[in-house]
Amino acid sequence: MLPPLRIDDLTVFDGWYVKERQSVVTSGSRFLWVGPTNQCSNSLTGGFARIDGSGFFAAPGFIDSHLHLAGLAAALSGHDLSNVFKSDSKTFLESLRSVCKEDIQSDWLRFYSLDYFDALDAGVLDRSLVDSAIPDRPVIIRFNSGHGVLLNSIALRRLGINESTPEPPGITFGRTIPHGVLSGLILEGDEILTKKMPALPDYQLVSGFKLVNQLLIKHGITCVVDATRTNDMERLCMTRNLVAGGLISPDIVFMPGYEHIGQFSLNDLTYDSVYAGIRIGCAKIQIALSGGSVYPNSSDLREMIYDSHEQGFPVSIHAVEQECISIAVDALCRSRMNGDRIEHASELDDRTLGKLAHSGVNVSTQPAFLNSYGDRYIQRSDSRKLKMLYRVSSLNKLGVKVGFSSDAPVTYPNALGSIYSAVTRRTVKGNIVNGDETISPMDSMRLLTNVNAGICGVGEQKGQVKTGYDADLVLLDHNPITSDIEDILETSVQLTMRRGEILYNNL
Repeated sequence: MLPPLRIDDLTVFDGWYVKERQSVVTSGSRFLWVGPTNQCSNSLTGGFARIDGSGFFAAPGFIDSHLHLAGLAAALSGHDLSNVFKSDSKTFLESLRSVCKEDIQSDWLRFYSLDYFDALDAGVLDRSLVDSAIPDRPVIIRFNSGHGVLLNSIALRRLGINESTPEPPGITFGRTIPHGVLSGLILEGDEILTKKMPALPDYQLVSGFKLVNQLLIKHGITCVVDATRTNDMERLCMTRNLVAGGLISPDIVFMPGYEHIGQFSLNDLTYDSVYAGIRIGCAKIQIALSGGSVYPNSSDLREMIYDSHEQGFPVSIHAVEQECISIAVDALCRSRMNGDRIEHASELDDRTLGKLAHSGVNVSTQPAFLNSYGDRYIQRSDSRKLKMLYRVSSLNKLGVKVGFSSDAPVTYPNALGSIYSAVTRRTVKGNIVNGDETISPMDSMRLLTNVNAGICGVGEQKGQVKTGYDADLVLLDHNPITSDIEDILETSVQLTMRRGEILYNNL
């Protein structure tokens, strides 16, 4: 049994509004009492640990409604290429050679977070260049988008891919121009890689998840949704073991990939089932522009949605481009189930925005992309496209339940960073991406807590500082709602509590 705790004289954002001079009392895993400090009964004193909350800002624990736990663990513990082009392109090959010399233990050399567009501009998306640095060991380089890899020649051979290998539906094998030979680039190929590549070594897996856990709790995140489309029963069992071993502290909602929901049904698991403390989420479906066309097509997508609903799963549809979102919304309007979601909804014209609002479908989107990648959007998009990007304010005004997420490892999970991006829409270089779509800090806090809980299927127990709810709480050293905008990024988490257990304490 967790020890009871009383925190007095707090400024509390309860998931809806801000209230001053509040007390929060926990007992076990729940909030026992929440209200004005001067009304808190003296009976809630004896046997309670007490914290003076003067000067602190309390909020429901932050929820990240879309990330990829294993991908983040691999990226944090693997060989990082995120900064390789900040000097010149030669550092790319130098980095590969350096790792090859240092990492003599690994069979496959795994690199992460290479910026696809920087690599494209530098002309290095060609296996022959990777071969020149590492010709005799298999190399896989994952892009920061999470939707593509670059392989060297020996890696292609290990995977059984050659010039005559047909592209599976929805997967693109890059080829060089003008010769048309395999370049080593594979887009949307996770199904192939998951089946044919050896798993991460246990030591790297454990190391990576320790880093993931530290990152999440340090940023006040108490619940996450693993939205990986290759999630299957084997991955669920791995996640169960990580939770049981104390390697992951935040609560988890686990989305099974659509192709694997039959496995879950055979194990009597469906949406909202709880397996070893892990809640089962929506069935994950990906719709994307692949090879110049949308895959799956509208007819196949409707069948997938219907099949998921028949098996008791709402769907979570990855849709970034406007064409994909439109097809996804049209399909969902024909077959709706409570809990259906669109992931990303990055590009929305007015017509698709209206259809989305009419559909009643929820959205998880990533305002932090504006800060991290906004300068590239400006560089590569015309004014019409820029006005379509991450229309959080418009979605909010039309009553769409829209929550925030990091899509980690595409960006690292940082709720306060998401607030800053949503409030300012400012890029790293200080440019503004469609300032008409800014929202207030208060609304940003709601979307990260209360609304996120609802769209993740845990709104009955999380997302609010409220008597009877899970005692998920984050204490901040500043009030991000009333602080100067630039101070939001300087705000730090002082305490993270999940279901009454203090996971992180910097008081």
